[in-house]
Amino acid sequence: MATDLVTIAEARAHLRLDADSGGGADDDWLAIFIPAICESVSLWVKDDARLYLPLIDSSGEVVRDSSGEPVPDEPLVVRPVVKAAVLIELSSAYRFREGEGLDNVVTPDAGYGYVLNKASTAMLAPLRKGTAI
Repeated sequence: MATDLVTIAEARAHLRLDADSGGGADDDWLAIFIPAICESVSLWVKDDARLYLPLIDSSGEVVRDSSGEPVPDEPLVVRPVVKAAVLIELSSAYRFREGEGLDNVVTPDAGYGYVLNKASTAMLAPLRKGTAI
């Protein structure tokens, strides 16, 4: 599983939480929801390596493993689009703590299977590993 893809400080800044409040309930909530949402994003993408910027060789090409998948650079750097999607998910979960938000409503025209909200799904779709049928 992917490690935390955002920090508590990044999440607090994105959610516009008062840094002077000393943590408390918000930090307790973030300590639970950051790993949970990071896991949801990781499971949806289906390949942890895709969450991180790839290793680039001296000719500027992406280094790939024997199966053709990009190899993540070391140290791991979270792709900006992944970080943004996690922060969007955190915003939705923080605002709608009981899951009742419009981001989570599946309309008949949208189909089913939304694990993440529509904005995050759209951002992460190019990174998602295909599933053989």
